[in-house]
Amino acid sequence: MKPWKIGTSYAVAISPDGQRLSTVGRDVSMWDLRTRSKIWRASPLADPACTVFSPDGSTLAVKGSSGHIIVADVKSGRRLVDFNNMTDGEGSNLRYSTCGEYIVDATWNGRLMVRTAKSGCTEFAQDFPDEMIQSIHRSADGKMWVIVHACKAISDDAPPAPDYFSLWSWPFRSGEFRVLPERVAFSRTSSLLPDGSLLAVVHGAPPENLSVFQLSDGACVETVAIQSGGTGHAIGWSADGQLIGSVQDNVVVFYAWPSLAKCHEIELACPSDLAYSLRGDVLVLGSWEEGWVMSQKAPDAMNLPR
Repeated sequence: MKPWKIGTSYAVAISPDGQRLSTVGRDVSMWDLRTRSKIWRASPLADPACTVFSPDGSTLAVKGSSGHIIVADVKSGRRLVDFNNMTDGEGSNLRYSTCGEYIVDATWNGRLMVRTAKSGCTEFAQDFPDEMIQSIHRSADGKMWVIVHACKAISDDAPPAPDYFSLWSWPFRSGEFRVLPERVAFSRTSSLLPDGSLLAVVHGAPPENLSVFQLSDGACVETVAIQSGGTGHAIGWSADGQLIGSVQDNVVVFYAWPSLAKCHEIELACPSDLAYSLRGDVLVLGSWEEGWVMSQKAPDAMNLPR
């Protein structure tokens, strides 16, 4: 596949079947990855921040920077459901349950929620005082969920407590989760290996590190120093678990697993996000200036066309 441009795309998401791409810029755009064409562009809510496809690929959940969530039709971009959750405030990403009936998200005020996808009605909520829920991850089979908790400073004289990770089984039940023993200071972003066995985390204030934790026992199994830039810290696992892509300072760096040895890098102005298709054939690089779609093997070429 010859690399092709997708414009401003500070958040990107690939459908489970690998046929559609959602990008977030000023608006939300839907692309056909087979024909390399834009299907639609819409403004379903103010200041869109992130998106996620339903497991069957028929709907797209969109969350705004205010926390507002809507669900849109993937084929047309038409709004199907408005959660009308105008008072939630800023928060984490959002994820569908594997059955597609529920959407899980959280706020920077420490509330974790499960809502019905067809109505937005809250089915479960748990509060974590003095915390920000930073990220929500789900394994491909839906059995393992990882919640990233960022602790808030409660004193002007001391730094916040280290951030931590909680592990949940589906369906969520109040208080029924396990906390990993390892904690990190100033977690920036994270990515769960699709099989749910490993969690990669960027952390530090700076200097920054990319660390990988084993979820069976919480042990940190490998760490490498990185150089993040001012436009994002995103990381992502390849579907086969052999590579971790890392958005850094005007470059996307790829590390081999399990060594975390640097394999190659792609220079990119203002990189912001990346996504691998679950089929293992497509890599998408998001950028505040110009994003790209390419073959997963394309990083070996080192340089993008101009």
